[in-house]
Amino acid sequence: MVFNYKIKNCFVVLFLLFHIVVKAQVAGKGTYAFLNMFPSARSLSLGTNFISAIDKDLSVGYQNPAALNEKMHNHAFASYNNYVADINSGFFGYARHYKKLGTFSANIFYLDYGKFEGYLPNGLATGTFTVKDQCFQVSYGNAYKEKLRYGANLKYVYSIYEAYVSNGIATDLSAIYTDTAKQLNITAFARNIGFQAIPYGNNGRQPLAFEMAIAFSKKLKYLPFRYNLVLNNLQKPDMRYEISNTKEKDENGNLKVKKMTLGDNVLRHLALGGEFNLSKHFVVRFGYNHQRRKEISPEQKRGTTGFSWGLGFRISKLNISYGSASLFPGFNSNQFSILCNLGEFYNSKRK
Repeated sequence: MVFNYKIKNCFVVLFLLFHIVVKAQVAGKGTYAFLNMFPSARSLSLGTNFISAIDKDLSVGYQNPAALNEKMHNHAFASYNNYVADINSGFFGYARHYKKLGTFSANIFYLDYGKFEGYLPNGLATGTFTVKDQCFQVSYGNAYKEKLRYGANLKYVYSIYEAYVSNGIATDLSAIYTDTAKQLNITAFARNIGFQAIPYGNNGRQPLAFEMAIAFSKKLKYLPFRYNLVLNNLQKPDMRYEISNTKEKDENGNLKVKKMTLGDNVLRHLALGGEFNLSKHFVVRFGYNHQRRKEISPEQKRGTTGFSWGLGFRISKLNISYGSASLFPGFNSNQFSILCNLGEFYNSKRK
């Protein structure tokens, strides 16, 4: 069956698939690449999923279960991302803490590519169809003595592309070493450990996009600033490859082939973000992801690709965040998130 899409949707899907394929090639070939998308405006603005902070933000525990803690008890979280054009994603989470057991959370993450029109090769319309990816996740986090935290995610993945359906099981593992005196957190991650139970079209199982990373987070002593530094894709230290489509020619008229330098390879393993807590009710965030800048933007016109920023507000009982990231010259992803303590609403009603 061949599908004839609307021009706008066709371009968007091709762009998204290019983004996913490039990332999968570098981080290790794998399916369900949507699992690596940003669940919150905070992570989008910091330029990374690997946030090594221990606070009330429930979305941090989605990718880093060791960050789940008692401060998240009875907190609910919702986030919406206008990814590109008609592609949207959403995240919902809820957490509860049990004194003798630890902290648990239930999360749902989805990616909706919009509606498409299907056609047979002879031009006969088959009607509209949708394309969606979904992840249902249960997370657990706890502390071991004073300075060590650990956690795990269990994920069920369901994906449907018209008549092609797939599902799989995966887990994430993380551990955090924290030094409260130095306000320093060091996190080790291993995510997307699992398998594809039912492949698309029964054409053979594909591996998941496994990734290992280490993150450092430190709050400065004399400034209201916390930085987040991530070493990602550690399962593949050497990510160098030849760049053939340079559009540059040598003296013989042949296209030049460039090789990635060692320094560029090192930088592609790094992501940097920071948060200025200007008050208890207002925070400014920014981030830079070198891998994104180099791999999903044209070499001749990169623009602000790889850079991101965001804001956080405390309004009444709601923590509202906004994040924006340049994914490609002329294309920005914008995300909104809301975090609240349901207990505050319940107690106010009782009064």
